[in-house]
Amino acid sequence: MLLHVATVTVLLNIAIIELNSHYSLLSKKDSDVDFLDESPLHRVFVYGTLKRGEPNHGLIKDTANGYAKFLGLGRTTIPYPLIIATKYNIPFLLKKPNTGNYVLGEIYDVDSNMLKRLDELEEHPKFYERTEEKVLLAPEAALKPGKTFEEVCESTKAWIYFLPKYKSSLLDSTMYASYTNNGSHGLKYCENDEDVSSLDDVL
Repeated sequence: MLLHVATVTVLLNIAIIELNSHYSLLSKKDSDVDFLDESPLHRVFVYGTLKRGEPNHGLIKDTANGYAKFLGLGRTTIPYPLIIATKYNIPFLLKKPNTGNYVLGEIYDVDSNMLKRLDELEEHPKFYERTEEKVLLAPEAALKPGKTFEEVCESTKAWIYFLPKYKSSLLDSTMYASYTNNGSHGLKYCENDEDVSSLDDVL
């Protein structure tokens, strides 16, 4: 009888240990999922100095700032005013839909660290304001001779940095469909860390 009780006790203990182990594995998997949920990739549309070949693209290329993957060329689905303004010749996308042009840019997937660095550069939400918008994405490899952007693009959502508040006179500026620092406009970007623009420059 005592032997029988001892055997049952041992078997019960083994069952409890196995259940605990199983529960711990489930908890670990759940916490892994939570961690992934906290650090997803964020899709970002850039139209100015962050594009390839432009003055601030080094921020995106620097892996110390986080992860970034170039997905392709992008275009807004509605027109916006893309202008160059202030003494620093900064490209701004004004938050005034259905004014200006369909704006061309680049689309990236970035991690939370890179998004944070982009927010710091753009001074979101005090200066620029990041909002998620529907855009068109065309993988660069698909843009072969004879293929138009419209034929190869797909719709997606991406974060865009807009200037939400601005002087109404900025709407009298030349509006561009795409930006390059070396454009025929002759307006070279010249902002630096010691001398940066503020809301006073645009309000």
